[in-house]
Amino acid sequence: MTKMHVGILLMVGVVVVSAISYQQADAQVISYRIHPDILTELQDRYPEHATEYWDDIRDGIRDGINDWTELNHGLIFTPSHNDAVDVTIEWIDSSRAWGVEYHDRSGGNRIGIDFDTPEPDQYGASLMNPDIVRFVMAHELGHVLGMGHSQDEGHLMYGLANPRPDNTFNDMGYIVPYVRIGNFENVGGNKLGVPFHMQGYPVYDIETMEINGMPYIVMSTGDDGIYVANMSNPHNPSLAGSYDINSKDTESLDGWPYLVVIQAHSITVLNMTDLPNIRLAGTIDIRGHNGNNNYSGNNATLVDLDGTISLVTIMGHGLVRQYDLTDLSDIESAGVYHDEFLLPSRGVQLADRNDIQYALVDVGYDGTLVFRLSAENSLARMKQHMGLTYNDVLHTTVSVGEDEYRIAYWNGQILVHEVTSKYSSDPIGRLLGYVALEIDSMNVNGTIYAVVAAGADGVFGIHIGDEDTGKWTFN
Repeated sequence: MTKMHVGILLMVGVVVVSAISYQQADAQVISYRIHPDILTELQDRYPEHATEYWDDIRDGIRDGINDWTELNHGLIFTPSHNDAVDVTIEWIDSSRAWGVEYHDRSGGNRIGIDFDTPEPDQYGASLMNPDIVRFVMAHELGHVLGMGHSQDEGHLMYGLANPRPDNTFNDMGYIVPYVRIGNFENVGGNKLGVPFHMQGYPVYDIETMEINGMPYIVMSTGDDGIYVANMSNPHNPSLAGSYDINSKDTESLDGWPYLVVIQAHSITVLNMTDLPNIRLAGTIDIRGHNGNNNYSGNNATLVDLDGTISLVTIMGHGLVRQYDLTDLSDIESAGVYHDEFLLPSRGVQLADRNDIQYALVDVGYDGTLVFRLSAENSLARMKQHMGLTYNDVLHTTVSVGEDEYRIAYWNGQILVHEVTSKYSSDPIGRLLGYVALEIDSMNVNGTIYAVVAAGADGVFGIHIGDEDTGKWTFN
């Protein structure tokens, strides 16, 4: 368990208890105490700012409690200054977790929060960010109420340690709060600018495109269709067009004003040159022979092979296809590969080695398949991987002046790394509380953004830097 995954920590000689159930007038009343040693510790460590930090901590704790009581009217948390309370909230020093919930024989239930330092540590924990205290408090209260960890990354009770999907909320009778870390300013070691956040539909995939010299973001929202936002002013995006088509996976090429939509049984190409009037440019049925639905497109990548636009798509169990999109009115199959691997393929991405393009197909436990791509020949399966591996982490790499940065999603975190000759595992920026389904980049008048498709949370942009500075800059 790391600091990213707050949760139950079994201490030596103690046991975790089930939900507290003190009933009074048909209400579940739980008394709690914020231990005064928190203030004492603050005064020792940060004498000049102890009162300010103490106020932030109390606000974060109370907000985390209120998140539960506002949705569950029969649940009452009452503060107390007595030692004999149901829950004690205290300071801990932990190298393993942001927070823990445990039980001892003398003190009852205890919630320990690692308040660390006033400036964010390497994991983003900060006394200056009550949003984090609130999130940790709400999560640990879930454990106090008897809940385990959920496997759903978007759930308040998400955690890697012993997830129990059957013991998260449905069978407990509580409404679980939807808590997010909304204050980005002190998360991740430096201030990450988040200049735009678009919500309203779940967004499964995004494509950043430059059309007629203007920057746009194309958002795939499943059954709700495709929406296109004009990003000329990232602080004030505007709707530029839409198209009613079911889509969760889209692809585009720089400088190519077409959008390729991968659906279950077809590939559809849309002409994006006139965004208020997006038009159908071509389509092809990609089901197997005689309409065999066992093979359906689920992930794809688009590549320019010496002027020939090709699409490589995975089609369920054991089938990889390549399509020639040079003539959109007559899309043709340009190659097919079928193997006996039975597990569904999970993803495909491109790799370049010595000016040769390769497709890397992740087939789960069966490993990574490497295909050499060319416009003239069918898919060529490589027996040797030549050091090419499929990185099962969503990421994009952007350049700011002479510097390069890698934005990745891993284990519930969006991480920003500075790419150096010797790759460093320490991120220089971090965002928490969101699920990234796709990450892309966008350049608007020399300002660089990472753009994230965040499912139910829509789309948001992270300010990476400005070309004229040559280094990372912050708002």
